[in-house]
Amino acid sequence: MLPRKTIPSPVQPLYRALLALLFVLALAPAAAQNTPVPTQAQARQELRERDIDEAELRRRLLAEGIDVDRMAPDELLRAQPRIEAIIAQMEAEKRAATPPPTTRPGTPPAMPQDTLPEPPPPPEPSTEGLEESMIYGHELFRNKSLQVYRATENATPPDSYPLRVGDEIAVTIFGASQTDFILRIDDRGFVQLQNGLRLPLAGIPIGQAREVLGNRLKQYYAFRDGQLSIRIQVARTVNVNIFGEVENNGNFTMSGLNTGFNALAAAGGPTERGSVRNILLTKGDQTVTLDVYKFLQDPRQRSDLFLTDNATIFVPLASTVVDLTGGVQRPMRYEMRAGETIKDLLDFAGGPLPRAELSNISVTRYQNGALRVFDVDLATNPGFGLQNGDSITVGLVENPIEDFVSIEGAVLLPGRYAFQEGMTLDRLIALGRPRPGARRDVAFLFRQNDNGTNRLIRVALDSSTVNNGALNAGAGNVELQRGDQLRILAQASYVDQSTFQVSGAVRDSAVTLPFPQDGGVTLDEAILLAGGLLPNALPEVMLIRTPISNRDERVYQRLDLRVSGDFVLEPLDEVRVYNSERYQDQPVVRISGAVRSGGVYPYSASLQLNDLIYLSGGLRTGAASDRIDVFRLQILDGAETKTLLTTLDLAAAGDFALQPFDEVIVRNAAEFELIRNVVVFGEVRYPGQYALLKDNERLSDIIQRAGGLTQEASPEAATLYRGEQGIGYVILNLERAVADPADPTNMVLLNQDTLYIPKRNELVTIYTARTLATRFGTDSTNVDGTIQVAFQGEKSAKWYIDRYAGGFNDDTARKRWTTVEYANGRVQETNNFLGIKAYPQVRPGASIRVAAAPPKQQKQRREERFDWIGLAQVVLGAATTLTTFILLRR
Repeated sequence: MLPRKTIPSPVQPLYRALLALLFVLALAPAAAQNTPVPTQAQARQELRERDIDEAELRRRLLAEGIDVDRMAPDELLRAQPRIEAIIAQMEAEKRAATPPPTTRPGTPPAMPQDTLPEPPPPPEPSTEGLEESMIYGHELFRNKSLQVYRATENATPPDSYPLRVGDEIAVTIFGASQTDFILRIDDRGFVQLQNGLRLPLAGIPIGQAREVLGNRLKQYYAFRDGQLSIRIQVARTVNVNIFGEVENNGNFTMSGLNTGFNALAAAGGPTERGSVRNILLTKGDQTVTLDVYKFLQDPRQRSDLFLTDNATIFVPLASTVVDLTGGVQRPMRYEMRAGETIKDLLDFAGGPLPRAELSNISVTRYQNGALRVFDVDLATNPGFGLQNGDSITVGLVENPIEDFVSIEGAVLLPGRYAFQEGMTLDRLIALGRPRPGARRDVAFLFRQNDNGTNRLIRVALDSSTVNNGALNAGAGNVELQRGDQLRILAQASYVDQSTFQVSGAVRDSAVTLPFPQDGGVTLDEAILLAGGLLPNALPEVMLIRTPISNRDERVYQRLDLRVSGDFVLEPLDEVRVYNSERYQDQPVVRISGAVRSGGVYPYSASLQLNDLIYLSGGLRTGAASDRIDVFRLQILDGAETKTLLTTLDLAAAGDFALQPFDEVIVRNAAEFELIRNVVVFGEVRYPGQYALLKDNERLSDIIQRAGGLTQEASPEAATLYRGEQGIGYVILNLERAVADPADPTNMVLLNQDTLYIPKRNELVTIYTARTLATRFGTDSTNVDGTIQVAFQGEKSAKWYIDRYAGGFNDDTARKRWTTVEYANGRVQETNNFLGIKAYPQVRPGASIRVAAAPPKQQKQRREERFDWIGLAQVVLGAATTLTTFILLRR
């Protein structure tokens, strides 16, 4: 199976054209004699380098009808695309026949030849960057309406698909002789059955092949109609040359299931200048014209549209393109073929619209240096011929005659009705059937005058008479005109629809009810319509009245339901019923402290201290039941207040009666504290969690309880994490704390402290920035800008930098800002006294950093010389003044 070629790059067509030209010159001596370059020897050498057998190539060309010995040079150049395709096929066959290379150790083995991978699918047509085409037929390729079938797949082609060499047919029998097998059409066009019988199927459509195979298989297998399945298992692969006005020219390898239209879709379709009506499909000696318009009208796939190997598709320039606008289904630009008329154009556009004016179609044409306009009547001149660049406009009737009358409003069947000469108003009313609530005394008839103005006629339905002088009053039957519109009014439209509301302490908390037109709704009836009063409702209600004459005005009135139940309401009234809690202060008591659910609770005269503690979830562990403080608000005359304190023992005063606004605070027991824990992990003998057994337990105590430090411990790198108050990591000196418990570094531990003692780190890290470590290139020991050095004893930071980092970089280093960060996170910087630098000492696990020197500032040069004469004058003036002052003092 041939591998598919991708869309060629601009270099590939050039190379293949050169190869084809070299071959043409090599095989056609007459042509080569008139061409100075290239020579025949060069052409034949090129064929040998490409491993193309000259005799085999001649034989294949003759099979395709190309006789290079008898063709003129211009004919050879026209046949160049077909020659390129044959050369490409021969190269692909050579590559497929080449054995796989020997596998080297450690590389995956090559895939056996009988299991070669399927070729990748043809490329999707690229439509990016293409503007939407206004020529009918181009969008078939640009919007990917046509799919390109893969080179090999289980597919169901139409019955017209012609079988060719390379197709594989899957046969499945479901009857008594259940079996399935694959038939492949060989190079001679035959299939080999299992019993040795050979059948010629090449060139036969698949629909006819099913009938031929079915009749022959019935002689050897037992099955009934419907128990035989014959389908294409693997479709042949064909090479197609596509050139001309297409988006992507070149050679394409695809499945034989594709037609010429599918192949064009693989090439991106015609360009904006390309034809969609005169596309040439050449298959050997047969040339078929592809017409996209005919395909869109009848998309059934004919057998002559399917591709053969080395077929050629040429898309020429469109010769006749016209512009169609106006009253058609698809106003676009259309390509016309010779002999097609304006009627064919309207058929391509889907036909005219209902309001199209076909008796006066305007055709604008550029002729003899001037624009001419032709008026075409489609009925009398359907064969009007079109030319390239014509602009055709089909007019639309904007205001067609309304051959109907209509009725609307308070009728059961509103809408339009056919107009008839002599039709009367009574007939239209009978067709519309007025509703029961329709007004009979007046209706309105809208009529359009001849001058385009509208006229309003008032009529009465009872007598169908006209109430103005335009028509004879009492005529009984008013005669209608085309386009008349009758509007019947409804009585309800002229009645004010009012409501009233009831809200508040009723069972329907907010209800809006229609107010009856006859009035007469009483206050008791309104309460009943709202579901009645709630048990906590007050007998007094508030009536809020909104006058109909002024919707922004309000009138308030209090009513007692016990004596005013027969009070008559008015439209838009609102009755608000309030509950008794609205006018009472709700007293509360509060409880907090050592209880589980402190908070605010409603007060009751029956509420005692024991009850409030029970409501709050009871006392927490550690609560002091003998120390409960009750703060009470005492209200004196004149609204003056005073706060009183009572301390109670719950065991003796649990029945203490509370009063409104009391605040109860349950204290915690003195010095009560839950178990406090710390965690010690790392290099101690017994790491884990430890409880603090006494107040102010210190670091040395915990280390001693943990069995002491191990031999690998690094106490100088120990860290402490304190979660309380979000403090985080604390820098400490565990070595001093363990050596001397009285040392201030032996800090007190708190709850949830975490102490970590790491293993001893015998390395020192030197950051090489602003040192001379990279003076002679990158050192292999320099990783990510650091050098790891074995601890050499407590030497100074300068000692380590000089010996392992090449010393300081005097241009960028700030020596007196050199710092050492120890393993426990403590940072010590260089001391400087009288110009003498005391660098910090280095310990195991420390990191050394050199700070950057600030950029040097260049001194600005003075623009002017110093004024020495002016300075002398100032000094002399000051001396004279001082002398004068001394003399006056004497």
